[in-house]
Amino acid sequence: MTILLLDDENLELFITKTILEREFQVHGFNTLDEAVAWARNNPFDVLISDYYLDRGMTAQNALKALEEIKGKNFKSVVLTNYSDHKRVAEIMAAGFTGVVDKPLELAELKKIIGL
Repeated sequence: MTILLLDDENLELFITKTILEREFQVHGFNTLDEAVAWARNNPFDVLISDYYLDRGMTAQNALKALEEIKGKNFKSVVLTNYSDHKRVAEIMAAGFTGVVDKPLELAELKKIIGL
């Protein structure tokens, strides 16, 4: 399974990527532009995006941009430091598969993506 990981914080990207690489093939990016450029030519099964990204963008911007390229052929998860019921409802309404709190726990992610 291939994961596209998006987090604008270098340390968070490194930590999450290290955890995920125990079981998955992971391609990590700091910007949405980098992720989109990579996704144009590469398949992936799951998008995991931090909620807040650089330049005022959010995970919803990432999902929309990647769906324009790939359609809805992948699962999508928001990784966040803060989530309340309202934010989770907004994330799910935007079309995400689920929400995972930081720090990432593999068991929780696997449950959300159906493994």
